[in-house]
Amino acid sequence: MNKYYFYIIIFFIGAIVFPSSGYAEDRVEQENKVVLISFDGMRNDLTKEYVKKGKLPHIKALMKNGVAAKDSKTVTPSLTAPSHAAIASGAAPSETGMVSNKWQDPQKELANGESAFHQPLDKSPLWAEAKKNGKTTATVLFPGSNPSAGTQADYAVYYGETWAESSLDKLQFKKAESWKHKESSFSPLKEAILKLPLKKAKNKEIYILALDTSDDGKTNYNRFIFSENRSADPKDVIVNANEWGSIPVEADGESAGFWFKLKIDPGLEKASIYRTAVTSALIEGPDGFEEELLSKFGFFPVQDDTKAFEKKWITREEYEEISSRFVSWATDVSLYIKEEYQPDLLMFYTPQIDHESHHFLLTDPRQPGYSEENSQKHKKYIEWAYKLSDNVVGQTMDSLSGEDHLLVVSDHGMEPVHTILAPNTLLKEAGLLKTDNKGKVDEEYSKAMAVASGSAAQIYLNENLTKKEKEKAADQVEKLFSEYKIKPKFQTKVLKGYLGEAGDSIVQGQVSHFNQAAKQFFHYLFRKEEKPYQIAYGNKKENKHPNQGDILLLGSRGYMMGSSLTSPHMPAIELGSHGGNPDRKELRAVFFAHGPSFKKEHRISSITTLDIAPTVYKLLDIPAPDFLEGEVLKDALD
Repeated sequence: MNKYYFYIIIFFIGAIVFPSSGYAEDRVEQENKVVLISFDGMRNDLTKEYVKKGKLPHIKALMKNGVAAKDSKTVTPSLTAPSHAAIASGAAPSETGMVSNKWQDPQKELANGESAFHQPLDKSPLWAEAKKNGKTTATVLFPGSNPSAGTQADYAVYYGETWAESSLDKLQFKKAESWKHKESSFSPLKEAILKLPLKKAKNKEIYILALDTSDDGKTNYNRFIFSENRSADPKDVIVNANEWGSIPVEADGESAGFWFKLKIDPGLEKASIYRTAVTSALIEGPDGFEEELLSKFGFFPVQDDTKAFEKKWITREEYEEISSRFVSWATDVSLYIKEEYQPDLLMFYTPQIDHESHHFLLTDPRQPGYSEENSQKHKKYIEWAYKLSDNVVGQTMDSLSGEDHLLVVSDHGMEPVHTILAPNTLLKEAGLLKTDNKGKVDEEYSKAMAVASGSAAQIYLNENLTKKEKEKAADQVEKLFSEYKIKPKFQTKVLKGYLGEAGDSIVQGQVSHFNQAAKQFFHYLFRKEEKPYQIAYGNKKENKHPNQGDILLLGSRGYMMGSSLTSPHMPAIELGSHGGNPDRKELRAVFFAHGPSFKKEHRISSITTLDIAPTVYKLLDIPAPDFLEGEVLKDALD
């Protein structure tokens, strides 16, 4: 009996000191993986309103199974490039150098601006830091991740070039000659030529052969072959009338392409072809990666074509098909990379909400073209973009495995605008900006110039001014814009519009919308003077980045800015804008998260976009760089 107890004791000691190899393997924790999606322009209040109405089922499920922030405050100015740089780095614009979507290069003359979307970040982004720490990284279209400018991820896809703009071309069909083909036609063969002007290559000619395969006793051209050499090869594109087709284009080892639709009657008396822009992508990765993506998913499709829709080249349905095709391509490529290459960090992006909101956010009666009927129609366009994004969330959630964490974020919200301001006109009227006889900025004699983007404008003072001259010019600029006022022109239809908006808000139980509409109603009724400009910072601001202006102007609610020398204020050229004060609720972004490290069905207080990167570093369990300005969202984590 004593020996029996002795063996039991030895057994338990052995189990503790020398656990079985299988048990040890089961206890090994899997490394966390992170998928981050950014939906450009996704408004916090509008998203949650749609969720409440049951219009975004996948985001609703994400909220139920994870964490949702009250809202997310972005950086100033609330523009795409600075905001995404903050998300990617955890640093403010004064550190990343992404101070606007456009800025004045300090090394160039006063009137030479730079676009942010092809510039490197001054602070190392998440994908670079993760890669440095041995993690596998991937970026798809994420602003700031351009592989040709700065540090790239292991797998990178970004916007390439536009080789040709979209067009609607008339086609002249005539008797076909010299074609090699096997298909029969019940009407005489006819052909037309599509001329394709290309920026990246020699202009192309594509021959279109029309066939009548209907055998119905009528002239009914219904089948079309597209060829570069009048030979119906297996690789040639064949489409039916009024159906979408696509054609890849190659030049100098680069790949692009376009989608098209023939708009044709059966007898070819009326014939035209709409084609999208010819677009390409930048794809970087290991050998064969680009070829693999192009083979599996085809060329990079155009993002949208508002011009074609507004010119009535295409219907709203066709417009949505173009945008949906782009979103599907970006999502499918992203999730394929996730599945095939298992990156520890995947960051991808879609811009459809932002694009639709810029063009169709018609909710303020002071906006050009406002009517209740038109507003309701436009609201459906915006809702469609949110539903499209919700589908991306659903598709991504379906792809998640046990160790995956999903973060759904946006860079900023969006607000309706009715007026565009011309700060350079005010500078010129004040004698601070000079132009030559051709209307161009006179570099030598100008003291100040504005570079506008959205609802923000950077004011740059001439670097050739002495310190004293600069201080004097800065004081003049600040006084000029802080004192400038506009008195709204009274229109009865605008007053009725505000009453209608307030009434709709009551019916729909939207208290915040009602309060805003009521405030605008009384403000407009008494026609108070408005100060359209706000000064975010002045010339005395410390720790400015060289890309930043000496003074930053923000548009008040309802105002955007332009760089042109036009009237000091005029009806807005866009319906939606951002870039203004991020404290406004319309400009607040979203934050949702799900995964094994996040709490379930949990709500946290307001965050900032600077908190996202520190949280991702925590999830990946890698050292965070010392320049981070945000904080880990501890309340969101288990």
